[in-house]
Amino acid sequence: MGVLVRQASMTVYGKFLQTGLCVQGRSRANPAPQYTEGKIPIDSRSSMAQPKSTPKFLQALVTWTPFGIGAVSTIESLLQQEVTQTAISSFFTGCSLLWAKFSGAFMAEAEQEMEKMGTASAKGLFKLVYFFLALFRNLLQSLTLPLIQFWWEVTSDFKGKYYKRLDYLCRNFEAHGLDKERICSLQQSIVTVNVVSRSLAEVSPNLLRKNREDEALSRDRLTIGDFLAVMRGEPNYRRLAILGAPGSGKTTLMRYITLMYALGKPRRLHPNAPNFIPVLLYLRDIHGYILKNPDLSLADLLTQWVQELQRTQPLEPPKGWFDRKLRAHHCLILLDGLDEIADRTERQQVSRWVDRQMYEYDETAFILTSRPLGYDEAKLQEDVQVLEVQPLTEEQIEEFVQNWYVESEAKSQRREVDLGVWEDADRQVKRLLAEIQGHEALRDMASNPLLLTMIATVHRRFDRLPFKRIELYDEICQVLLEKRQRAKGLPDVLTASQKRSILQPLALDLMCRKTQQFTLAEAQPILDTKLANFPGNQLTSEQFLKRLQAIDALVAKECEDTYELAHLSFQEYLAAVEIQTTHQEDKPIERLHNPEQMSWWAETMRLYAAYANATNLVRSILDQPTFEKLVLACDFWRDRAEMQPDVQKALLEKLNEPLAPLDAENFEFAAKVQPRYFKLAYYLQTGQWKEADLETWRVMLEVGDRDKKGYLDISEIDDFPCDDLRIIDRLWVNYSNGKFGFSVQKEIYQSLDGTREYDEKIWNAFGNRVGWRKEGDWLYHKDATLDLTAPVGHLPLVLVGLWCVGRVVHEWEWWVKYLFSRVEICEV
Repeated sequence: MGVLVRQASMTVYGKFLQTGLCVQGRSRANPAPQYTEGKIPIDSRSSMAQPKSTPKFLQALVTWTPFGIGAVSTIESLLQQEVTQTAISSFFTGCSLLWAKFSGAFMAEAEQEMEKMGTASAKGLFKLVYFFLALFRNLLQSLTLPLIQFWWEVTSDFKGKYYKRLDYLCRNFEAHGLDKERICSLQQSIVTVNVVSRSLAEVSPNLLRKNREDEALSRDRLTIGDFLAVMRGEPNYRRLAILGAPGSGKTTLMRYITLMYALGKPRRLHPNAPNFIPVLLYLRDIHGYILKNPDLSLADLLTQWVQELQRTQPLEPPKGWFDRKLRAHHCLILLDGLDEIADRTERQQVSRWVDRQMYEYDETAFILTSRPLGYDEAKLQEDVQVLEVQPLTEEQIEEFVQNWYVESEAKSQRREVDLGVWEDADRQVKRLLAEIQGHEALRDMASNPLLLTMIATVHRRFDRLPFKRIELYDEICQVLLEKRQRAKGLPDVLTASQKRSILQPLALDLMCRKTQQFTLAEAQPILDTKLANFPGNQLTSEQFLKRLQAIDALVAKECEDTYELAHLSFQEYLAAVEIQTTHQEDKPIERLHNPEQMSWWAETMRLYAAYANATNLVRSILDQPTFEKLVLACDFWRDRAEMQPDVQKALLEKLNEPLAPLDAENFEFAAKVQPRYFKLAYYLQTGQWKEADLETWRVMLEVGDRDKKGYLDISEIDDFPCDDLRIIDRLWVNYSNGKFGFSVQKEIYQSLDGTREYDEKIWNAFGNRVGWRKEGDWLYHKDATLDLTAPVGHLPLVLVGLWCVGRVVHEWEWWVKYLFSRVEICEV
């Protein structure tokens, strides 16, 4: 309280001084009156001639200002339907009426004192009164939040209790069960991921994006706060679908938004973030209610949901509370994990229900998250802005590791963060970052928040980090299931490999049933059978699960009767190991030819291929090849999966088919670096010009971005390998019948006398010729013509991510001219 008073006093006193309210001196512009012996100063005579009473407006100001401040605050709170703040403001307003009643005596006494003190001193007195009135106003503002919080506790206010419950649910950084004994604060550990506006076709489903191309494509590095800030003013951003790969931080982001609003700190998200009442719904938990009652309104669902939010002292919202808040557009509805509804039909039904709620509450803000493939099968039909979660940048990786280690070290030492904790953490941070920077695979893994958390968890226990992703999962399981307990000297009847062998068939069963959640009754037959194989084991299935939850942290219990593995990635990994160990390769092969099942099984297949021999999987792909299956086979190849030589040869022959238009020399080089050019050649062969333009950029980054920074600078364009440049150009030229390609663009540019020297007239003429300018304006990239009706030389744009083709022209035009020069040197 003393701090608040001091802050308010200093603020008001500063204004007091600045506005010249002190009476201890005059400025040079208004010098003191000159006295002559025996004479009265001219500007003092009138005031001494007849005393004046207190001006009426000043009396009214002193009497009614406190009431006015309180009344305005009360009305504002009432209009916003803020019950607690209205009650507090009403109390202060009532107190101010007492002041109004008895202020008359004060004013009379003040006038008598003024006659004794003279005008100058009287003015000082009333200026002092002004000072205290302003102090009262500032104190009222400063005390509002603490008083509201106190009022919530005293009066059992629903909103206060609801926010407190959200705080309990979201305040911890969920590391997916990796290190349960050191729970970090979400506020202190989080690094807010970047998001970028995308079309659904442009969103990558890959867990890792090795080239970090999106870091270059979103140089503005927008966060969710930037979109929240414009939600109320821009209807186009009122409904957001945030898509991202597994472990990209979607759920953590939703929890952080919820926490900041629950704590009354939305400005941490963005200085202009609007005030919302957050509602965080996990769709996997509530979709059963929706399927049973498709006509259930959002307000009724929220009323039912909030009553089940806590088992101890359940919350009871006032009748119609959520409906009123929704109708007044006060709520921010956060819908997490559409893809976690495994059944596609059920997912589509939930998606339609969300559409209806968006239509019903058309001015309410909605944010939905999903993996891209899951969303693609159940897209929202209402107008939704799709945002893609971006990989962590190097700066974000460093910031997260620093935050995570400091928090973990403080928890480990059971003390507040101080210089000693920072020093101990900093040593670990530097070692881990050096290891990440020293290995390309680790740098790629670290761009994913989930895998970075895993890396940090493993590194905190040991000083070595595995190379392959499946080896990282192996090491993490060893740490969680055995090594941590052994380091503490804790007894355990089962080893890590034994625990894993028990969980593997359960994980495979969950994959086959397309679900993450299971009950004890569903798991018991599998667990009982496996547990019986180990002599001396006395654990029941329930005890085993409880131990995995409480000690090993590999199983999470989301509600009273439902379990799931700490993350879907663990389930996919354990299922892959079970397939290899028990020779059940028929299961992924069977799903490989079922498009509905393939997206659910794709990551398990990748992990299996990295763990075992991928020969039979690739044979099955080649028996009934589709583009999607061949892309999966390319992933196996890049992960250096083992496969027999004849299968390798057959796969390469299939991948090389779209390269057929190349001459012998270029074909030979392209075949050596496959599968680098398979997707580009396929897109061009099938006339998917937009996808081909995007893939051209990705291939150029893969080839030329030596530092993996996400873009090509002038020196890298100057050194771009001629072989790769020729292949890219020849594929474009051949599949467009000579209409598109770098060499086509170069010839047009040179026909206009274009050189490396900048000439605005030539540059604009070139833009007009190839169709990048229209009516004197450079086109936005989204307005480019991405088919064969485009002008000659229109493609490739290789300008993915810039706002428009010719904007930021000065940087890009040099890039293109150096590229054309390189095309000439390479004799493309």
